[in-house]
Amino acid sequence: MAFKSHEVKKYNYSFDARAGGPGGIQIWGSAGVVATVYFVDDASPIPAPTLAADLNTCTAYFRRNALPGLIDMLRNESPVYVTINNQPPGFVFVKTGLEPAGEGEG
Repeated sequence: MAFKSHEVKKYNYSFDARAGGPGGIQIWGSAGVVATVYFVDDASPIPAPTLAADLNTCTAYFRRNALPGLIDMLRNESPVYVTINNQPPGFVFVKTGLEPAGEGEG
């Protein structure tokens, strides 16, 4: 199993008038874009991610209903990481670092 975690430094997102909703999110690490995230309809199957061989970049897909939670995490949590894992079938996840239990909202 090979994986690589990248600390998120910046992000940007867009809405696409042609699609009638979120266009995508770019998640940036210290070396540039780590992940490009696209959104699919909530009832649609989620396409498999595309992973670079060196695990430094990826394209991932989430359901549209995940957008608010993902933006909330990127906006309000620190640190946040993107982990790219090429263990079959390959996956990408966005996660926070360790947080103390019972910390609550600040």
